[in-house]
Amino acid sequence: MAKSLVSSFAAHTLFGSNAIRYILLGTSITLAISIRYLELARARGSSPPNVPGHWLFKNKKLLLSPWRAVVLAEKYVPKYGDIFQLSTISRRVLVLNSLQAVTEVLEKQAAATSDRPPNIMMFDLCELGLTATFRNQDELQKKQRRVIASALHPAAARSYATLHSATSAFFLRDLADRINALSNTEPAITQSSHFDPLIASIRDSIGRFIVQMTYGHVVAEDDPWLQRVREQTSFMVSGLSKHYWVNDFPILRYVPAWFPGAKFKRDAIQYRERQAKIRAEPFELVLKNVVEGNVARPSYVSKLLELKSGANASQDDLELIKWTSQPMFTAGTATTVALILSFFFMMSIHPEIASRVQAEIDTQVGRNRFPTLQDKDLMPYADAVLQEVIRHCPVAPFGFPHFTTKDIEVCGYNIKKGTTIEPNVWALMHEASTYPDPHSFNPDRFLKQTPDPDPRRFLFGFGRRVCPGQHVADNGAFTTCAAFMSVFNITAGEETMRAADKHGKELWKMFTQYGAFHPQPFACTVQPRDQAATALLERCKEIQAMD
Repeated sequence: MAKSLVSSFAAHTLFGSNAIRYILLGTSITLAISIRYLELARARGSSPPNVPGHWLFKNKKLLLSPWRAVVLAEKYVPKYGDIFQLSTISRRVLVLNSLQAVTEVLEKQAAATSDRPPNIMMFDLCELGLTATFRNQDELQKKQRRVIASALHPAAARSYATLHSATSAFFLRDLADRINALSNTEPAITQSSHFDPLIASIRDSIGRFIVQMTYGHVVAEDDPWLQRVREQTSFMVSGLSKHYWVNDFPILRYVPAWFPGAKFKRDAIQYRERQAKIRAEPFELVLKNVVEGNVARPSYVSKLLELKSGANASQDDLELIKWTSQPMFTAGTATTVALILSFFFMMSIHPEIASRVQAEIDTQVGRNRFPTLQDKDLMPYADAVLQEVIRHCPVAPFGFPHFTTKDIEVCGYNIKKGTTIEPNVWALMHEASTYPDPHSFNPDRFLKQTPDPDPRRFLFGFGRRVCPGQHVADNGAFTTCAAFMSVFNITAGEETMRAADKHGKELWKMFTQYGAFHPQPFACTVQPRDQAATALLERCKEIQAMD
């Protein structure tokens, strides 16, 4: 009996020992696998923080919120950091809110982040996806960009100096005439009455410049072609920031245009047909003049056609020139007009800064003419003011979105293929580590011994999507603003000043909520500075005649 108990105890002990060994072995293997998994996961990176949203629609409401760039920068960056992710039913949106994040994702990973995200309504149904701005990277897109860059690189941009001067003269004279006409028809004018003539003259002058630069065509007053282009541009700008259900449910693209609720299809067809006419009409006219040797004013289109031997150009070359010429207007007008209008608004509420700009102009240029592009290097303060307007009031608070074509790893995060990437330009421009005291309007930040970064590098896109027309746009904004300041005073109305004081660091509430970022209509008066300015306005007619 005793021996049996001993044997039983020994067997039990042996079994227990083996069990412990197996348990320890299994635990060790599991632990090793877990550690390796964590190491691999760490190497691959984790997903960016996700902003919580609706259980079904997720962050759709936030993505459509007014002043979205500002809201994300002010409310969500402090909580989630400079990189976070939003989502909807059909897409992931990675928001980049710092210079470092943009550099790491859109510059260093440009090969994988330079496509555009799907937009069934605007890119496919409206065919914007066939233009260089919105086309995904392929050989044709690269050709389009090369052709545009050949006419708009820095040296080529300077060749438009005479056209910039003629445009400035037109703008000054046109604005003076509009204000005089308003005064004659409405003697008891109010302080808010000058906003309408101001923005109308800006739009006409910028449109005039781009059309003449592109096609050599001098725009007549109330030009019907130009009016159609403006309507198309307005639809495009609105459509790019608008929600269409077809983008969430692509199958809707096959709904017939006559079907109830399919207005988006009818709008797309109308836009596409009008765009084809706008693209073809001026191009065919220039081609005809080149073939006949009857080019009155050299232009982007005429120079390229002559380079390709005019009538002997291949069909591919003709299509390439045609498709790269038309987007110049739609890409350049909305943002340039918004920037110039923002400049005038900021000068109206900061009269002390406006006076310094005028003093610099008077000293460096004199009172017998208005500044031209050749004077830009002599006017560092005026240029600094324009930079501060770009920084403080970025015309595109969100740059055009990018799209990942493969999985990438940046800043410790794994970014999946098929992710939309939105650079929050507003956040970059108001990043305290880059621009100290970011909510103050301070042009002197760009005149320090070590100036703050030039905000123009953020305004015109990132990576392989930098706008090739940036130099022409910058030159046009500078010459228009400097010419205006040499001749006119702009004064904010009392209600505008009260609103600006009330909003303080939230001045953005006086700007548009969607699309191109510019001031909402504001009360102001525009008047010639003095008799010397009035005399200069008269001489503008002579300058226009030289064009």
